[in-house]
Parts: sequence; C-alpha cells; structure tokens
Amino acid sequence: MRRSDLSNVVFCITLVALVLSSLLLSTRAVFPYVPAVTPGQFAQYKILKYSCQSAFPQLCQSFENSLNDTIYAAIQVVGISSPSVSLQLISVFKNGTGGHVGGLVNVATGASNITAFSLGANDYFVLAGGLAAHDQIWNTLSAPTLNKTISEMVVGSLRNVNLLNYTVPGSYMGVGYLQSFNFAFDQSSGFLIEINSSLRTNVTGVLELDFAIGMVDNNVWGTAHLPDFDLSADPTTVNATGNTPANSTITLHRLYGFSATVSLSATPPTSGVSCSVSPNSLTMGGPDTSTLSCRGSPGTYTIIVEGNGGYSKHSTSIAVTVNPGPVPTQPASTLSGPLLYGGVGIAAVVAALVAFLFLRRKPRGAGLAPGYASTPATQA
Repeated sequence: MRRSDLSNVVFCITLVALVLSSLLLSTRAVFPYVPAVTPGQFAQYKILKYSCQSAFPQLCQSFENSLNDTIYAAIQVVGISSPSVSLQLISVFKNGTGGHVGGLVNVATGASNITAFSLGANDYFVLAGGLAAHDQIWNTLSAPTLNKTISEMVVGSLRNVNLLNYTVPGSYMGVGYLQSFNFAFDQSSGFLIEINSSLRTNVTGVLELDFAIGMVDNNVWGTAHLPDFDLSADPTTVNATGNTPANSTITLHRLYGFSATVSLSATPPTSGVSCSVSPNSLTMGGPDTSTLSCRGSPGTYTIIVEGNGGYSKHSTSIAVTVNPGPVPTQPASTLSGPLLYGGVGIAAVVAALVAFLFLRRKPRGAGLAPGYASTPATQA
C-alpha cells in the first residue's frame, strides 16, 4: 500500500475483522435510517492506546506504520444524499506529511466504498441519528445490535452514547484468532466516538494486538476547527522590467494546530510568463515564507500560487505586469568626426598636391623666349 493510501488506515486496521463476522439475526427495527449529520461537520481522533507483540516483527511493523505513526485523524462530512453520506478521511503523520481519502457510506445498509477495510467494506464511521439500545446499527437482517445506551462526558459535554460490543472469531492463513470490539457512537449525530479492540491468535506468540482510537474534538457539539492553513502574498501587485524579475513574498499561515508540510506551486495563465517559488516546500518548524519570482514577455498576468497540505489545498493570486526593458541610447559614432575632418584634410592635401604638380608641369617644347613677357590667359 502506498503512503498516500495510509490516510485512512488509522481507521481501516481497527475494522479489518468486522467484515468477517457472523452475527446472530435479530428483529429489524422499524426506524427511519437517515443521516443526522450535516456537511462541514467533523470529528477529530487520536490514538489513545497501542501495543503489539509478535514473534514476527513484520506483523507489528505493519500496524505501527499506520497506527503509531499518526498524529491525528479526522472524519469530515462533505455532502448528504440520504441515506448516503460523503466523507473525507484525513490523517496527518509524524513525519509532517498528510493525506486524505474520500468515501461514500450508506447509514441504512452499512455499505461503503472505502475498500481499504481489507476484505470488505462496511460503515462504522457514521450511523443513522437517534438509534438506541437494541436497535440494529443498519436496517438489514444481519446488522449487529446496539448493546445499550448510556450517558457520559464526551469532549466536554454530557452525551447519550450507544455502545456496541462483540467478539469475532476467525482464521487467517491457517492461524485462528479472536478479536473483540467495543464501539461507542454519539446517539444524536451517529458519529463514532471511540473504538477499543484486542486481538489474540490461538498460537502463542504469533500476535497480541491492543489499541484504542478516540474522539478528541469536534464541531458537532463542540467549537473545534479542523487544522488547516491559508496563504497570503505581499505585495499582491508586482512589476518586472527587462531582466529584473517581479518578486512577491508568499506567507503560510498555520491555523488550529496545522502541522503538515505544504508544497507550493505557481501556475501562470500563459507561456508568456514563467514563475518559480523558492522554497517550494514549507515544513513545520521551518520558515513559513517563500519567494515568488516571475519574468517574461510584456503584458499583465494573474499568477496563482497554490499550497497543497496533503488533505487541504488553498491558493492566493498575484498580478504581475512585465514592462519592456529600456531602449539603450545609441552613442554618436566615434568615426563620423574623424572621417569628416579626415576627408577634408585628405582632399586639401590631394588638391595641393595636384596644384603643385600642375603648376610645376611645363609643356614640352613650350619654352618662352627670353625677354618676352607672357600673355595672360583670357578668361572665357
């Protein structure tokens, strides 16, 4: 199983034997099995107890990787289409990563598409609201029956709680086992409150597993908030000119104890601009700021910076204007002056040389007789 698929294992391992149970039939309750939860409601859970002993270390290791490595988990109601409830199962792990998986459960039949329950899928996350002792948890012939209803303090409030206790015998790869389950559900909402389980194999030393998972907060009757985050940009409008990029500081705000790592990415609207964020991963305990840097062709662009926290995504937008770079001033040619004056100088030298040669040239045989003055040339 991939790490991303472990987001719901904290629940799945606890219920692996439920689908193998052979329960006594009881009279079907005449009761409307409908959801009593509403979208947005959630309950947060933590590992309350965990111990595992086995002569085969890999058995305990597989449980430990999923159970003991989890900081917290949550069940969140996403939508209602009676009698079905859309859920999101959320987990945040000790290494800072987070994950989630969606699921659809039917409170009337117990059917669920959350197939990570190993050999089958049944809904023990949320029951129909208003059930009481001796009611079946689903409206089916083989559904288990609630043992009793009691009043006890749950997350700071006195609640009516339905209890479901039973033991499941089974066999896996030739090894028999006996697993006991003790469930507690809130009567009004149907939310799972707690599960205790103990598993023993009939071969000594193969596996002894005990664990408990319990609700530690909720927003159903409490005032809890699901750990989450938000992003902001400063400034939200930036300019780039020429080779100078536009920069904005992206800040991660951790809300209600959010501790998961958030990965950042920048999405430009076109290929005319390119952007990067550095660093692109913000871990708990490190700086929760990153720098967005953009450059590209002249124009105005809206850049979306998205943060992915594993089970939650949020974004912020930045307006980036890329201005054309300044046109460099063309300096006057250093050759124009010398060429001009040099040309004049050369022309004067040539003219003088021609005149000198011309004046010095005498026609052959055209000598003047001595004593005769030369006749001045007549101007035409």
